[in-house]
Amino acid sequence: STNLIAVSAKTNCGGPVLVMGVVSGTNTKMLIGTIPTTSNYQAVNFEVVDNSTLSGKVFSGIWLESSWSGGFQVFELAARSGPCYEFAGIDFGKPVAVSALTVRHYAGTGGTVTATYYESSLDQITWQGINTNGPIPSITTDALDVEIYPAVLMRYVRVRHVLQEKASFKVFVWELSAWDTNGKNGQLGTVKPNPVSFRKLVGVNGIYGWGTGSYSSTLTPQLGPSVFSPACGHARNYQNWNWDVSDPTVIPAFDQMVAPGSSDYGALPGSGSRLNFNWLNWDNEYTAWKASGMEVEVSVQFSSSSFPQNLFKNPFVNGYNYGYFFSRHFGRKNGTGDVASMEVGNEPWIAGMGYSDPVFYSTLLMGMAKGAKDGDPTMRVLPAHFGSLSDNLQRFNASHIRYLDALNVHAYSWMQTLVGRTGVHPEHNMSTQHEVNDLIRFRDTALPGMPIYLTEWGWDSAGGGEDCNPPAGISGTASPVCVSEAAQALYAVRGALMLARKGLQRLTWFFYGNQATDSASWPSVKGLFSRSGLRSTSAAGYQLKQSYYALKDFIASLGATNFQAVIREDHDAFVYLLANGTNLASHIVAWRPVDAGVSGSINVTFTVCLPCSGRCPSACIPLWWLSVRKLSNRTTKASFMQRIFPYLQKRL
Repeated sequence: STNLIAVSAKTNCGGPVLVMGVVSGTNTKMLIGTIPTTSNYQAVNFEVVDNSTLSGKVFSGIWLESSWSGGFQVFELAARSGPCYEFAGIDFGKPVAVSALTVRHYAGTGGTVTATYYESSLDQITWQGINTNGPIPSITTDALDVEIYPAVLMRYVRVRHVLQEKASFKVFVWELSAWDTNGKNGQLGTVKPNPVSFRKLVGVNGIYGWGTGSYSSTLTPQLGPSVFSPACGHARNYQNWNWDVSDPTVIPAFDQMVAPGSSDYGALPGSGSRLNFNWLNWDNEYTAWKASGMEVEVSVQFSSSSFPQNLFKNPFVNGYNYGYFFSRHFGRKNGTGDVASMEVGNEPWIAGMGYSDPVFYSTLLMGMAKGAKDGDPTMRVLPAHFGSLSDNLQRFNASHIRYLDALNVHAYSWMQTLVGRTGVHPEHNMSTQHEVNDLIRFRDTALPGMPIYLTEWGWDSAGGGEDCNPPAGISGTASPVCVSEAAQALYAVRGALMLARKGLQRLTWFFYGNQATDSASWPSVKGLFSRSGLRSTSAAGYQLKQSYYALKDFIASLGATNFQAVIREDHDAFVYLLANGTNLASHIVAWRPVDAGVSGSINVTFTVCLPCSGRCPSACIPLWWLSVRKLSNRTTKASFMQRIFPYLQKRL
């Protein structure tokens, strides 16, 4: 006995056929519908759920009858107590533990689907729903990332669309990807100490004048690079190639950026510069940046919108000349000594602005890298960042390596949620920040010892007197990319620690300051990066955000240390051992790898072992057992240790 949603039948009869339901317990019959002779040999469907007389009745059977004396034929008879559904799935061939899914599907926008479910099974008979923290939308063309914790043992996984009654519509599943307990981006190899101190590791992306429109050499300590040097050991500038020359075939006159006859590279040049902009003097920037205590890195920016590919008459020679004269002027040995590193492009592949021809960039990279090394062999040279490892491998090869000092990557901490691209904590299993793992694994295999610089990372957040809401005149809610101001501060320090553990040798925060939101671009990008700064815009008074103070306190407290070893790294707690110079075990840092909004505390226990460096009879000697009580996110402003995470120190 069951409640019915619909009954369908295909018959042939010389008269009408009555379709009736047998009411459970009484065996009385209730008319569901009549099949006329005009519907012979056709499937006829009757909606029980929409009939107020029948809805809610419990039936034990279906009864067909006709008064036609010649009898009738029944070809099909079906009754449904539930809705129809379509599904597509994967058979792994054997039970496996799955910790993450990424799914793209389409089920229309016209109410053709009542619900969509992600489900797993070991036998294709019993199915278990997978928690997605909310109703799944009918369209996920941008994919939906689903973390499964704890991992679920399954042989089968499927996407199931429940169809609306009477709906005649195809539904689609375009992608169904699953990952084991190593997560979406896989695990790295053996954990190794990172030799770079946090003071040198953490930096910031700046820009000409730090957003003021004036040379850094003219700014007060409250506005220019001196603001950021307590929190950052290096700074990266975006230097547009077309600011320097009108055409890539033109040799940049970096030695003539001041008025004729002047040798004072720290003074304003008036309008005597021989660069493309006659007011431009990069020495007025980089001397001030370096004087503030930050090492300078320059990303030479160029794109097809500023320099179309056909302007490069000889990409190798054009690149060589720029690299040579840049390095010759700014290099640490043969030049002013202001610039330590340069990048051959920022993101010259980016859609609508980049160069699609990988051979073109490969040739240009070879020219500029060789020119830079010929101009000053101490200049560090990096390639640009590209969207994936395969993109990188199309654009540089073994012949480039002798001119390159590090690889380059950008990675932010996002995942695709029910509300779109969303900012998440750095340790999250689905965070895009872990995409750096691909390049690290490639480096470890093909180029062991080659440093990797993460030249853009960070989070958008409210704070400093500015929110993440749409600009005036645009309706909608705050950008889901944005996290809270406290979260940005927490994630900055936790992210630096986690990325140091991955072995990256530069972490350059993007951006130094918030940017004005743009109503024209808001519908497509939702203000992405406009709130990623360590301080607010000029309109909000250049207020420093909590993330600035977090990094400043972090560097003041632990800037001289470097990552040494993982003590514990799981869903409950991250516990790292830090070193300080020759002291191989100087600090312990511990935190919960959870969303900043999670409250509550846990108890964790771990063993601390002294790295022996061959001096001990075993690889790990327990020094002490330590129980950390109530390990939690702390956001009070009493001190650095409370604001960011508790950390324990024992001098050995």
